[in-house]
Amino acid sequence: MKVFCIGDIHGRFKALKEVLTISKFNYKEDRLIVLGDIVDGGYNTSLVVEELLKVEDLIYVIGNHDEMFMNHIASGWAEEIWLQQGGANTLQSYGGKIIKLGEKWDDKTEINTRDLNIPITHQNFFNKGRYYYVEDKMCFVHGGFNPAIPKMTSQSKHDLLWDRDLINYAIKNKIKQFKKVFVGHTTTQTYGHLLQVEDCMAPIKFHNLIMMDCGAGWNGRLAIMNINTEQYWVSKIQEGGR
Repeated sequence: MKVFCIGDIHGRFKALKEVLTISKFNYKEDRLIVLGDIVDGGYNTSLVVEELLKVEDLIYVIGNHDEMFMNHIASGWAEEIWLQQGGANTLQSYGGKIIKLGEKWDDKTEINTRDLNIPITHQNFFNKGRYYYVEDKMCFVHGGFNPAIPKMTSQSKHDLLWDRDLINYAIKNKIKQFKKVFVGHTTTQTYGHLLQVEDCMAPIKFHNLIMMDCGAGWNGRLAIMNINTEQYWVSKIQEGGR
């Protein structure tokens, strides 16, 4: 069995299929660890979830965008910041209609959820996610954590979903708690300047931390990696969707 880790998919169904194919991922024999933010970006979140449901050994780590979608499922929550940051595309992938998308944070997006249909299998998929995963002294988390807190069980949910400081820590320090740490959430393009690369759309490693979000939600690529060999594969550059 091989174990693979995949960065933020953000509704990019074609990119998902592409990297699973070129990495020769085996749906029945291999394990896939998803680092969160499956939703919000491309137009095909529902197809992404349907494809991930085919993977027999899948570990799903919740991302901050996933949690916002889960809040919508639970209560109809639909704050403007979520809708404008890809939530509108996610709702449309499940049959919702966007009558008018706000252009600014204080504008009001008009939505029609009359035909919205989120299958129970998809709802169960999101509800069975976890906020971090540890395997063979390797940690998989969407945002990050506070390295000064030794136990993962004591980390705040906010840090697990939203933290970006762990990357800055790892630039100068090895993270002592784990052999390797895999994170999503923060795009590799953000740190391209540190490598003196203008267009950095591949995983970046700082000491024992590996950044896996290569910007598929915007205009970057989707990345998948064999966690033991650290060989990786990336999709074509993504366009549109926001």
